[in-house]
Amino acid sequence: MIQYDLQIGHAYNSEYGAYVTYGVTAYFRGKVFCTIEDISLDKNKVEQLVKYFNEEQLSPAHLEEAIENYLYDFTL
Repeated sequence: MIQYDLQIGHAYNSEYGAYVTYGVTAYFRGKVFCTIEDISLDKNKVEQLVKYFNEEQLSPAHLEEAIENYLYDFTL
C-alpha cells in the first residue's frame, strides 16, 4: 500500500530570501518510494493533494501527471 505525506522544503531566492515550499513524498512499505518537491508555497493546497492521493490510493506511476494536472487546472 502506498502512503503519501506532506514534504516540507526550504529554499532561497536572492529576490525573496528564504522561504518554505511543500511537496509530496510517497512511501511504500515504510520506505521512501519517490518525492516531488516544491509543488507549492501553499501548505493547505498540498495537504489537500496528499489527502486525495491517500483516499484514492493513487498509483505512484500517475503521481507526476496528477500533480501537473492539479497545477494546470487547480482541481483534484
